[in-house]
Amino acid sequence: MFKIPIISQLLRYNYLGGISLNNLFRKSKSNVFKIITIISLIIIIGFTITYYTNSKYIAIRDSFYSEFNKLNFTEAKNIINSDNFYLKIKQKTLNKDLTTYFSSAVSKLCNNLLTNTISKEDALTILNEIKTYGLLNESLDKLIVSLDDNYTASSENDYNTLLELGIESKNNNNFVKAIELFNKIPSSSEYYNTAQTNISECAENYKEQLFTEADNLIKEDYYTKAIELLSNANSTIISADDEDIANKISSISDARDEYLLAVNSSDLASEDDQATSSMLQSISSQNINTLNIESLTSNLIYVNLAEQITYVYEGYANNWNLVKDFSCSTGIDGEDTPTGVFTVLNRGDWFFSDSYGQGGKYWVQFLGDYLFHSLPYDESQSEILDYTLGTPASHGCVRLETEDAKWIYDNIEDGTKVIIS
Repeated sequence: MFKIPIISQLLRYNYLGGISLNNLFRKSKSNVFKIITIISLIIIIGFTITYYTNSKYIAIRDSFYSEFNKLNFTEAKNIINSDNFYLKIKQKTLNKDLTTYFSSAVSKLCNNLLTNTISKEDALTILNEIKTYGLLNESLDKLIVSLDDNYTASSENDYNTLLELGIESKNNNNFVKAIELFNKIPSSSEYYNTAQTNISECAENYKEQLFTEADNLIKEDYYTKAIELLSNANSTIISADDEDIANKISSISDARDEYLLAVNSSDLASEDDQATSSMLQSISSQNINTLNIESLTSNLIYVNLAEQITYVYEGYANNWNLVKDFSCSTGIDGEDTPTGVFTVLNRGDWFFSDSYGQGGKYWVQFLGDYLFHSLPYDESQSEILDYTLGTPASHGCVRLETEDAKWIYDNIEDGTKVIIS
């Protein structure tokens, strides 16, 4: 019975303007809409600000790229060193973008150095400018040190960089560069002893490479080339009077003499190349490819005494092609140039005979003291004593113009067959 008045009172209170459930629902919907509107406005404003900020940043960054690409380093640095609001709030992004940009620039510089499209000096200018930004790691320092011949280390960290670069060069068989880097480490440095050990290893590794290359030449019977290889060893890596090198040259020289002696003996006994009177009298440039004449190299020399001409051929048996013909002078009566079949044995760039008071440049030996060589010079090697060519005038050797003698010296290998008739 008491519930009816209570309900009646509540309804009466509602109608009289008290708490209204409908009004409550309407107010809730209005508040949600306002909140959504505010959040949307915040998002739009935030997006607009972000977009605008990014646009401003990108414009500044691209302006920097443009100036740096044009090598306007001062202008480029001023662009990003300015007290700019957009750069301040995008500092992390800027550092990341510059790191990527500079890494790409360094890579391009390395490629350009390999293809010789940029000088080392210009590359160093750019690399040192990049270094001032302090964004790339120690690999940039190593690159600069490796390129800068005038680089002066001043700290243990620098000396360690030199050591690491030297070891890299040594492992790549660039011994000259490695030793150059190791030698920049002073005795006061903790890395000095390690550097000196590596210098010794460079010398030993280089020597081992030389011996391997020389042995490969010997396998192909290129004894003189092997001797020249060792004789011209880089003195900045090993001493010019290195005992191991000297002993190796001596052993190769002995082996060459034995080899050439055997070759000459074989030639003289050969039925195909026997130096018979009939062959020597009949040989000519016209029939040289009908006589089955072989040579241990791709060249053949024929000296025609009657014509006083030295012919040089290239090819192989019965397929010899004339490549050079030189006017020459052979031995006078009583000091005749020997006739026969011979082999190139040795060579040198100068000799002087005290008994004749003259010498010759670019000599190439084919029998004992008989040589191809230049016109005769005085002891100073500056004055030609006799210009005679085309008629016998020598003491048994085959004289040639100096440039012709040098051509034979440079191009005709030991083991080349020589026929004189």
